[in-house]
Amino acid sequence: MKSQPKIERQVHHDQPYFEKFDNLTLAAMGFNLTDDACDELTHTQDLRLDADTAWNLSASIANANMALRVLVLRLSSGTAEARAAGVYPLLGETLQ
Repeated sequence: MKSQPKIERQVHHDQPYFEKFDNLTLAAMGFNLTDDACDELTHTQDLRLDADTAWNLSASIANANMALRVLVLRLSSGTAEARAAGVYPLLGETLQ
């Protein structure tokens, strides 16, 4: 009987983790993480996920959300919410 390899569980990251990345990296993270989660969900025929897969989907979605949150706050031209979150836009970058 073959045993399947143990799936590594993804980590949920907090806002300070994502604040160290540049805008393009944040946008790519947001896209890639949601794309991976979407692929996993759409290729699961019966939508019965084992605990590790469900955890990884949750982590991917949560991390994508946080990456996009940091990006939007950073590009929001110093709104009150961005300032309250400790996120300040880089000079010359705004959300148009």
